[in-house]
Amino acid sequence: MQFTIEEKLGPTAIAELQTEWQELFSASDAAPFLSWEWISTWHRWLGPQLAPRILCVRAEQRLIGLLALGEEETGLAGFKLKRLSLLGARHGGADYLGVLALAGYEHEANTAISHYLTSNLKADVLALEELAADAVTRVAFEQAFGQSAQSKYQQLPRYVCPQIHLDTDWPTLLKRSRRADNFKRRLRQLNALPGFEYRSVTAPTETDAAFARFLQLHEARWKEAGGSEATGHTALVQFHQEVTQKLSQAGWLRFDELWCEGECRATIYGVETGKQFYYFNAGYDPAWSRYSVGLVLLGLSISNAIQRGVQVYDFLRGTESYKSDWATTTRETVVIQIANQQWPTTLAMGFSTLQQELKTFAQAHLPSGLQQSLRSLKRQYLLSR
Repeated sequence: MQFTIEEKLGPTAIAELQTEWQELFSASDAAPFLSWEWISTWHRWLGPQLAPRILCVRAEQRLIGLLALGEEETGLAGFKLKRLSLLGARHGGADYLGVLALAGYEHEANTAISHYLTSNLKADVLALEELAADAVTRVAFEQAFGQSAQSKYQQLPRYVCPQIHLDTDWPTLLKRSRRADNFKRRLRQLNALPGFEYRSVTAPTETDAAFARFLQLHEARWKEAGGSEATGHTALVQFHQEVTQKLSQAGWLRFDELWCEGECRATIYGVETGKQFYYFNAGYDPAWSRYSVGLVLLGLSISNAIQRGVQVYDFLRGTESYKSDWATTTRETVVIQIANQQWPTTLAMGFSTLQQELKTFAQAHLPSGLQQSLRSLKRQYLLSR
């Protein structure tokens, strides 16, 4: 079978590909962050400065692969650099980005795109962020660029994503969790209170209200920790307001909620595609922390996922104890940077690497109080922009 590459450029490229993109995603095994719904909304609110450059792999006119890139001009010490990066990266919290490919054609689609870019990069730097370390995309680009004399190839670790393989029943999974006793004790306490209820919101007509509850509880949970980076900017809130509606209309959105005494006390914002549930974010009422409402809701969410046939409960980035205490495995993400051999580009890559290494060091070694202060400063900077 012969494969051809087509480039879609400019501000209309995403809209022009909507139908084909949605059909391709529905026939793939990709995470929801590669869907048209997510990427189109992300570009509108969080990446409007990036000019879309979308590479399409076709087999006899059928779209079998797609890499959504964005082009921008950046400056360093007076030099202008053309940078290509993945649409959906940097802001918004997406993991497992890369080439969206038709199931069964992952190798062909990734190989075609990576080899095409070896002679058609047309940029000083290509940054592929939030790639799954075990993805075909990472392997294909390493094979295409790793030994190239014309470019510098660099791969850096990014995040660890805990997961639960739901390959057993709920009592067995709970028993092997580190939170089993506390979960059962807190659940009994909450069950004795009036109006205790576990709810799941999936209907588009209920999405706006569920998102508003999530936003209130999420902000309340992070208030004393310097504020949340996930919602600490008007554009981020507007992005989530729009994308939750699109995800809900597609049938993928799920807000799991814990109610007690007439109010929502904890919520999980998740996305479910195929047999995989992605725990995107959460929030809870700090006044109810003595009941461990976040823990109880998480346990009920996992139990319900087992009941409806979910195979993997993915916590996405972050190794917080409330995740690792349940997880049975992890998945890692990486950053790939490819650049020409000109010294301004090499300097820019070195600076980017230093930034990432400093961030990793801070997360691993700085006291939690100092990390909270840094988070607060970062949030204030975002709010001022």
